Amino acid sequence: MSQDIVQIKLSIDIPQDKWLATFNKKYPELNFHILSNFLIGENLGITSFQIRGSSVKQFISDFKDRLAKNSSQILFEGKDLVILNVKEVDPWILNTLVKTELLVSYPVLVKEGKIRMEAITNRSKVDKFLTQLKKKDIKAKIERIGYFYKSTLLTQRQNEIVNLADKKGFFNIPRNISLSEFAKDLNISKSALSETLRRIFKKLAHNYLNSNN
Repeated sequence: MSQDIVQIKLSIDIPQDKWLATFNKKYPELNFHILSNFLIGENLGITSFQIRGSSVKQFISDFKDRLAKNSSQILFEGKDLVILNVKEVDPWILNTLVKTELLVSYPVLVKEGKIRMEAITNRSKVDKFLTQLKKKDIKAKIERIGYFYKSTLLTQRQNEIVNLADKKGFFNIPRNISLSEFAKDLNISKSALSETLRRIFKKLAHNYLNSNN
């Protein structure tokens, strides 16, 4: 099991003394993404952020007041978007990633005081990563995990339909949109949509059963 290649999504609590936790919770309407993350010294790292939303201007003002000029650099500042680099002393998450050799997919979402990262990696590296975070008293949990398949599980069209169905509330109980209404939105017949959904559910069911056996 430890050498299995898995697709995983992790949720990691940001320590409360970090500026990112403070600002992410203060501005929940903003979309925070980590674009890149790398070490520049033994205990110093640089993280590149993209932050988007209607209150970016207020965020920038608060950010400039909070962080020293020599610890950050604004690369781009727009009406509803800012891209910036931040130097971090004791880059806790980056040091842990490097130590466990866990490579994650970027951009990384930061929401509600949590870092939500995804990776395709050995299960053993995930376990080591979580162990190291636990030693630092940092809470983390696995939100989703499954075996990695080289081939795409769903076709592009099937993936589009699943995402649109979720967006429109087709999977809600009760449904926000009927099968007939959803088919009309897609400009296909009700029977064609029903068949497509059955094929999608079959693939997802087989994937789930295979990953748990």
